[in-house]
This record gives sequence, C-alpha cells and structure tokens, in this order.
Amino acid sequence: MAIHEVPFRVQRPREEQADWIAKFLGRPELAPLGPEDIQELAALLREERCPAGTAVFRMGDAPTRILIIRRGAIELSRILNGRRVVLQIMRPGDVMGDVGLFLRKTAPYDGVALEDTVILSLDSVRFHRLLEQRPRLAWRWMTSVSGRLESYQSRLMELLAGGLEAQIASVLVRRAEHGVVNLSQSSLAELVGGRRTSVNRVLKRLEEQDLVRVRYGQVQILDEVGLAKAAGLD
Repeated sequence: MAIHEVPFRVQRPREEQADWIAKFLGRPELAPLGPEDIQELAALLREERCPAGTAVFRMGDAPTRILIIRRGAIELSRILNGRRVVLQIMRPGDVMGDVGLFLRKTAPYDGVALEDTVILSLDSVRFHRLLEQRPRLAWRWMTSVSGRLESYQSRLMELLAGGLEAQIASVLVRRAEHGVVNLSQSSLAELVGGRRTSVNRVLKRLEEQDLVRVRYGQVQILDEVGLAKAAGLD
C-alpha cells in the first residue's frame, strides 16, 4: 500500500462539527452533553483529509493529538514475528490516541487509511484540559472508551473462534451492518491472519450453504442464525 504525504487540513463549519460529535461520539443516550460542552469541543477540533494509503500515525509515535474518525476507515496493524497483523479496523465515531494520552504511552501500532478518510483532530494538551473543565464531556468520553473496550473483547473472540471457517464466520456476524459486511477479501484475510486464497475457499463453502453471498468489496449475510452456528456463537 502506497504511503502519501502528510494530509492537508481544512476547517469546516463549527456548527456541523458540533452536531456530528453530539450524535456519534460515545453513547449520547447514556451521557448527554450540554450545548456549551459540544461547542467548546468543536471549537478546538481541526479537520484532516487523509487519502487512502496515508500513514495517519506510526507505531512509537507520542500521543500529541486525539483523532476521531468522521468518514472512512483506518486500519490498525503491526508486525509480529515477521508478519503484519491487523488488530482492528476503525470506523466513523471511533477515537484514537486518547488511551495513550491517559496512560502516557506511545502508539502500539500503525494507523493507515484504508480509503479516503476524514478525521477530526484535537491537540492532546487542550483535550486533557477540556476534560478537567467539562465533567459531562469526560463522562461521555468514558462511554467511548468503554465501547472500544467492548469491541476489542469481540475482536479477541473472533481470533479465538477456532478454525479459519469459524473465525471468518465470527468476523462476518460481529461486523455486519444491516446484513452487510463492507470488507474486501484481502482485509478479511488480514483480520483472521489467513491467506486470501484460503479465505476465498471458505467464503465459497459458506455461499454453497446459502449462508452468505459474496460481492465485490462486501459480503451479504443470508442466514445470520446459520452463520452464527458456524462461528460457534449459537
């Protein structure tokens, strides 16, 4: 994957940023924000556009900024035992850099844009100060961190699902949105640590069982109950 230059920055209307944050950051229904909380956070944000292939950050980078994905996807990966392993794929509403700031640790993986991506960034010093001053915002951020912890637990279950077919079925069940998983076969292979040819064979078997239908860049789930059974989740 080609690596592009540092993404350029552009400011969008603060009102639009504030509205988006209120809807997609953490769990709004569990930790509502007041208008002043949203406006103060939005005022500190900067928008960055990252073309597909952009190295958004590298393993070992200090947490100097907090990143919120607004559009697109960022793949988190690192080299383990000489092999690149995909740890997670981050989507709109996901946050990166805050845990490293809280624990004063550098990034444990690389973050690369899988597609043209828009992120909202916030200077880590200002972010830390903002949480101290805005308890409701701190509570909302805690729901965001908790949600990511839950997603990492699901990711661990995907990796421990068993054989390749069970792992692939688990990934499909857990990542489906409205019955569709928007992942290429290459990305799916990286998530389960398998070869693309092996993943292709498994998907064909699942198709023959009328559990899924494979399309370009996505997999449609036809029988969620049957797929969950194949994943060992029934």
